[in-house]
Amino acid sequence: MDMSERMLTEPEGYDLLDSYGIPVPPHRVVTSAGDARAAAEQIGYPVVMKVVSPDVVHKSDVGGVVIGIEGPDDAEGAYRTIMQNAATRAPDAEITGVIVERHMPAGLEVLIGGKTDPSFGKVITFGLGGKLVELLQDVAIRVLPITEDDIRAMIREIEGYRLIGGYRGELPRDEEALVRIIAEMARLFAGDPAIREFDINPVILYEEGASVVDARIIVSDAPAPGVAGPGIEAPAEIFYPDSIAVIGASANPGKVGYSILRNLLSFPGALYPVNPTRKDLFGLETYPSVTDIPGPVDWAIIAVPARLVPNVMEECGAKGVRLAVIVTAGFREIGGDGVALEERVVDIARRHGIRVIGPNCLGIMMPHQGINATFDPVSPRAGDVAFVSQSGAVITTVVDWSLPEEFGFSSVISVGNQADLGFEHYLRFAGQDRATRSIALYIEEIQDGRGFMQIMREVADKKPVVAVKSGSSRKGKVAASSHTGSLAGSYDVYVAAFRQAGVIPARTLRGALNLAELLASEGYPKGNRAIAITSAGGFAVLASDYAEAHGIDMVDLPEDVLRELSTFLPPYWNHANPMDIIGDADATRFATLFDVLLRHQDFWDIAFVIAVPTTLADPTHIANEIVRFSRNTDKMVVGCMLGGDSIRSGLRILRSCRIPNFSELEDAFKAVAKILSVRTARPGERPTPPLVDRCPVNMRR
Repeated sequence: MDMSERMLTEPEGYDLLDSYGIPVPPHRVVTSAGDARAAAEQIGYPVVMKVVSPDVVHKSDVGGVVIGIEGPDDAEGAYRTIMQNAATRAPDAEITGVIVERHMPAGLEVLIGGKTDPSFGKVITFGLGGKLVELLQDVAIRVLPITEDDIRAMIREIEGYRLIGGYRGELPRDEEALVRIIAEMARLFAGDPAIREFDINPVILYEEGASVVDARIIVSDAPAPGVAGPGIEAPAEIFYPDSIAVIGASANPGKVGYSILRNLLSFPGALYPVNPTRKDLFGLETYPSVTDIPGPVDWAIIAVPARLVPNVMEECGAKGVRLAVIVTAGFREIGGDGVALEERVVDIARRHGIRVIGPNCLGIMMPHQGINATFDPVSPRAGDVAFVSQSGAVITTVVDWSLPEEFGFSSVISVGNQADLGFEHYLRFAGQDRATRSIALYIEEIQDGRGFMQIMREVADKKPVVAVKSGSSRKGKVAASSHTGSLAGSYDVYVAAFRQAGVIPARTLRGALNLAELLASEGYPKGNRAIAITSAGGFAVLASDYAEAHGIDMVDLPEDVLRELSTFLPPYWNHANPMDIIGDADATRFATLFDVLLRHQDFWDIAFVIAVPTTLADPTHIANEIVRFSRNTDKMVVGCMLGGDSIRSGLRILRSCRIPNFSELEDAFKAVAKILSVRTARPGERPTPPLVDRCPVNMRR
């Protein structure tokens, strides 16, 4: 515990809770065996007695707790035992007395806890309490402030909620009493800056009412840690340059400035290499300084040694550069002089009104604009997903993976040290960017979690956002700290914050990008009612299994739909959902079934289309029918063309039309379940055709 912090004694904690109307046991603090006897008789047996000391955190460890006290002699004996144990096992502790409290009847034990997270501030947790908490780790987390609706959702999301709602014939517990206690604890915790942490475990929940029976509350007189609010909003137009200068451009293939300039040769605007020792590079006139360039310069990509960056920034300021992308390392991430150097660069930028990406970053890619202002050797395809990453190495890996997968990006941004522009600015840019349909984030740490949550919520209201948070393990947290020069917050708190803001958390990068692509193509599903269509009976069975495992509702087919399907499907089709339309199905059979589903869209929200290689089913034709199906409904259509080389022609059709495909069936159900766990479509929401769509015209909506 920090030297400025102290734990309230149990009587102090009970008095504080009582002042907020939170039920605590009848209790009294005593300082003699006789007082203990009198207090116990006044409270009523049975009672519990505990040592009261500001220096004893774990009372049981020093023999400071006696339970099951049933009579006057037991009360006096318990007092003496506690005082003797404390004197022996904690001789230096200040003992202020013994608390005598009612031994509350048994009930369902739950916990309510709170902590101050370094990134998100005050958070509250709820879960099963007592001895079960460490065994099950079944808790829900919310960042404060929260509403009563948040509290009800929090209570109902834990696995143990069945014990609250009534399990195997037991009567339900008093959920409303629990809601009131959590609401008051949240109000107390959020409203009192002195409280840094608390642990109320257990709260005993009865069929009527509840009672706290142990409270650990840590307070501090030190000022609460502050967080920097989001920086000045960056105007979106700075991300659409007409001219770019590469400062540190080089003819040496081993230099970063060579790679960046080579990557930018496809930029359709004005491109200016800056190198004081060269007359030309790649056939482009080269300038000794950015100030010598005759035309305006919107972006400056800076790839010179760190010690030269301040002078270069002064020249950029004189030239009127709007955005500096500093790929150079050697700043805050190395500590010491690097911190001061970064602060100096930021001061220069602010004085001149320059916004900064980085330093210590890979750079930025804008495929729709022909921009690859990075030293990654390959450039991604244009697509609908904006990818913002706190790791340059993650970007190079993801871009390399994306090329054979024909996965495209609207933008790829490496945030680096976030000395000026940070995640919040890139989120806002992607939120208004016409080329972006969904957003994927790779996050190691966020400094101002509350501000970031607000911006995530604003953007996620308009476009789907998926996030991967690294550092879930202890070693991962250490690695993130050394990588970014700052301390990562709790992984579980990040995930809870994502969900509160409407952002979909993902465990893997590939999973995040698949989710982002699915949402870019199909938008949010309107509900949880699913259908599956396949020509393979085994996959029909697996679809049922996966739907049940991941909480997706495989709806019954309405009678009129069954009758209509039976007019053209073989008589031995399974007459159920998932629909097994038999192994000899060709594209025409799929198409006819899709037409029925398009005429009857009122009973389903999600369609899984599962196609496998057969001699009768041309994958190109099947893929074209899946595209037509997707383009003519505002429901979610999930492509599951399964197989290898024999279906590649179909996969190319889906890719060209921006229809994602899942090569593993369970991955499709996991992805949809993740989306549903965060939100469903709101009235009127519908994805629009992609900005760049290589589909044949007759395949479009």
